[in-house]
Amino acid sequence: WGGAGGPGGGGAGEAQGLGCQILGARSRLGGRVHTTALDGVGIFDRGAQMVNGDMTAVLELARQAGLDCSPVPRTGASLCVVQGEVIPREDLISADEIYDLLDAQVLQWDSPRELVRALRQTYLWWTTPWDDLGEARRGVSHALTARQAPKDSLAAALDALLLCEEDHAIAYAMFCEICGAAPEALDAPAFRAVLKRYASKRDDLEFQFPQGLGQVIDVLSHRLDHTPRLEAPVTRISATGRGVTVTSAKGRWQADHAIVAVPPSAARRIAFDLDEADALAPLLDAFEPGDMIKTVLIYETAFWRLQGLSGTVSFSDPAGLVVVDTSMCDASPPRLTAFLGGPEARIWSALTAEARIARLLHHLTRALGPKAQDPLRTAEAIWVDDPWSGGGYNASVRVGRYRDAVDRLASWDGPVRFAGAELDGTFWGYVEGAIRSGRKAARDIYLTEITRNEETQ
Repeated sequence: WGGAGGPGGGGAGEAQGLGCQILGARSRLGGRVHTTALDGVGIFDRGAQMVNGDMTAVLELARQAGLDCSPVPRTGASLCVVQGEVIPREDLISADEIYDLLDAQVLQWDSPRELVRALRQTYLWWTTPWDDLGEARRGVSHALTARQAPKDSLAAALDALLLCEEDHAIAYAMFCEICGAAPEALDAPAFRAVLKRYASKRDDLEFQFPQGLGQVIDVLSHRLDHTPRLEAPVTRISATGRGVTVTSAKGRWQADHAIVAVPPSAARRIAFDLDEADALAPLLDAFEPGDMIKTVLIYETAFWRLQGLSGTVSFSDPAGLVVVDTSMCDASPPRLTAFLGGPEARIWSALTAEARIARLLHHLTRALGPKAQDPLRTAEAIWVDDPWSGGGYNASVRVGRYRDAVDRLASWDGPVRFAGAELDGTFWGYVEGAIRSGRKAARDIYLTEITRNEETQ
């Protein structure tokens, strides 16, 4: 089969007894997993970095790769910068509270059960007494004002929660960072389904690896029976009898099956000559990649801890900027990592590197004080219009498109299968999800081959 070099790719196929050939578009394997060295100060995971204790597949691969597991520092107070004011994070609505409210608020009418739930929530919205005059004012304004956010968008769902101005601002910014897109562009029912695809009650920022997550890719690649073909982007996959012909920049391959292990928004760059190609196209078109800039800042001391701070800061302006203490429990110096997602990331990506760092340090100084202005070193990774993944963290379903595209692509049957972080039903959007999705696709192919052999016999 032909793949794309994701962490759930060729090794999973060979573990099922399949002969596999990975075709990768880049000059390296790993996709959105990419570790580079920072001379004298450790490594920089330019893409995926952190996991939690329930992500057993990636943790087992990390153990096999000999990686040390370092807890993500969380001691101290977290902050928010909202409308220019620095306030404790605990004073604002929590992420879990927002998720719970959205789960109840987002209305769907696509099944009898959802219809009953939607009618009940609509009734409660109109009949539940306001908690205070501020919520009453916001409710009246929302009911009487023409909707500005697109119908069925995440922004419209947020407006309907009637949050106070500060809570709304930080919730809006949170989704910019998580999805790498403005909530106006995101389909609310599709996002509600994504929330249910996180099979853990633990924080997703629990552990990281001082040697870098990319070492897992190195170990997996050395186990392959066939050397991956790199710089070989697939341009066409054609059905040929009971198998497929995969065409890339480095030649053509005949195979019984192909697993397309790239983000759906990248997969649509491949021409599919399949009987179901007309049905496949709108599913791939449902997704757009997120925009993300990740920046690591190395400091001489963890000065924020001396102030009783955790180093975690969320900003409403610029919306989508979050800073986290990602210091390792090794000899490397302390560090903060900044994640900027959404429209602001696209704007910043057009600036020079010097201008981006200057802006980031300005905002950090507002929250953490003047010592934030003087890092020993910085490095950044821009996941905006990436030539092969599109962007980061993930591709998400947009308003007005097929909101069931995740399930339909994940269950796509035939000689071509789809896999990746965006298609997992357990850990959507994470490396763990990419591994599980790839293994599922390989397992399904293996079972198909067993059935085919039994029928032949």
